[in-house]
Amino acid sequence: MRRYSIQTKIVLPFMLLFAVVAIVFPLVAVEIFAWKYDEQFTRETEGWVDTIMKTGYFKQEPEKIKSAYGVEIMIFGSDYTLNGTTLDAFSDVGQDWTNLAEKMRLREVKLHLENPDGKSVIRDVTLNGKPYKVFYLPLNLGRFYCLLRPMEAIAEAKRTLTWYMLSIAVLVTGLVALISHLIGRNLTNPIKVLVDSTTRVATGNLDEQCNIKTHDEIGDLAAAFNQMTRDLKQSRDQLIQAERLATAGKMSASFAHEIRNPLSSMRMLAQMLMQKPEMAVEKHQQSLRYILEEIKQIDTIVKGLMDFARPTALNLRQQPLSLVLQAVLALMAANLEHHKIQLELDVSPETPEVQFDSDKLKQAFMNVVLNAMEAMPQGGVLKVSTIVDEDRVGIKVVDNGVGISAEDLAHLFEPFFTKKTRGTGLGLANVKRILEEHGGNVKIESTLGEGTEVSLWLPLSVVRN
Repeated sequence: MRRYSIQTKIVLPFMLLFAVVAIVFPLVAVEIFAWKYDEQFTRETEGWVDTIMKTGYFKQEPEKIKSAYGVEIMIFGSDYTLNGTTLDAFSDVGQDWTNLAEKMRLREVKLHLENPDGKSVIRDVTLNGKPYKVFYLPLNLGRFYCLLRPMEAIAEAKRTLTWYMLSIAVLVTGLVALISHLIGRNLTNPIKVLVDSTTRVATGNLDEQCNIKTHDEIGDLAAAFNQMTRDLKQSRDQLIQAERLATAGKMSASFAHEIRNPLSSMRMLAQMLMQKPEMAVEKHQQSLRYILEEIKQIDTIVKGLMDFARPTALNLRQQPLSLVLQAVLALMAANLEHHKIQLELDVSPETPEVQFDSDKLKQAFMNVVLNAMEAMPQGGVLKVSTIVDEDRVGIKVVDNGVGISAEDLAHLFEPFFTKKTRGTGLGLANVKRILEEHGGNVKIESTLGEGTEVSLWLPLSVVRN
């Protein structure tokens, strides 16, 4: 089945209707004009005929009547033979009286003249290719007196008027077609853009946004489409993230189980070696301390893997954020001073209390602060503040460290993604999970070489799972 575009469906029926009206209306108007003019023409000629009859002028020479009124005269006998005429160049048909009588419709007219009904006998005939309006008058002895008034000028005027009106109709139709095309294109082009965008989204490109600026129903449809695409992309990203987290959780649980048992044995053996007399040499003691420090680091990583693999239920309590911030920052004060990092704390007294798990939030906040410290190896300024935005409360952590590239920003929350030489790449993934468990979210903005801003957002009312 053939498909037609919306533009064709809009323009074509309208144009066909308009074309029919534009052509039929001039023709009807011309016919009405010709009919009215014919009536006036007939009345005027009948007036002449009455004058000619009353004054007896018709008995004079036909040439004088022709000269006076601009008409032609034909007189026929009772046997339809032509007795006289003012028409020129009539000899070719004048010899065929039967044919001439038929053209002049004499037999038809004779019946009306013999049985008059009170109406004038008037007929339209064509002689020598020219139209005439003929007025028939009876004479004595059954003869016919025919007064022929030429209608060639009227026919020419009718043809000219018809062509003028048809030309105007064609011109107006073309103009309307152009306007209809422009209107149809204005309506359908945004739809074509929307269809193209839909096709690209159907192939999996959820970054596609339909660029339609119209402020009408199509613009509303485009805005809804763009919102749908963003929601689909967010849902897809969340699904991918959930799959990654699930996979990472299973891997983490397996690794932690396999590593922790031999790790405990290694720690115990290192501690036993430190107590042996032959290992009392400072050189050996230093090596064993290095071993124990590395074991402790591995144990910390394993503990993080286990926390990631088996998240615990939230212990929610209504409390102020300032207590958590101060507890973490007090714990890390010496570390910040050691790294020559200046702390600027701005906790608004108007910050409302919210429900959260203090241990989980401390873990997330500490992770963000540690990342900020590592981003400022030569020292710098760390700004920590609280902010309130409508129905949510946020903790903002800003550093002026090395910053993060735009390429890395897109992968920060992926499990095991890290550019550090030491680390598991689970820190920010854990931060994101903790905030989402609270019904909040985390946002990171960074400029390479200038610093990073991390915002931890919590809702004023926690949605319990």
